[in-house]
Amino acid sequence: MVSPKVKFIAMTIDELILVPLVIFLVYFFAPEYLFFVIIITLVGAAIFVLVKFYLVFPTMSQEQSYSLYDLSGVTGKVTKTVTPTEGKVKVGQEIWDARCDEGEIPVGTEIQVVARESFRVKVAPKESQW
Repeated sequence: MVSPKVKFIAMTIDELILVPLVIFLVYFFAPEYLFFVIIITLVGAAIFVLVKFYLVFPTMSQEQSYSLYDLSGVTGKVTKTVTPTEGKVKVGQEIWDARCDEGEIPVGTEIQVVARESFRVKVAPKESQW
């Protein structure tokens, strides 16, 4: 797994490439402003990186609340009535297609994921034990 620091650098490097590009253009087209442009772009880039670091970096180092591949046992809520053939549930911040083994689970019911089948989850009402 790639470290959060490497991800942050990869996300920031393309914006920082603009600094030498701006300085290069000013050097050729408006050399009388070169000193001011260098100061402004370097200070602006430093502020940009610091703000981005404090806003973005903490979220990059947090682990997800559940594994993307193993949803068994995770709880959620029914958003469209779940039947053995169709339905929708919200698990975490995602809406999943859902199915249940038998009966019908109405909207608003707390559910627990029994298994994940590709892009669909098999669910049961939270109070039932599977």
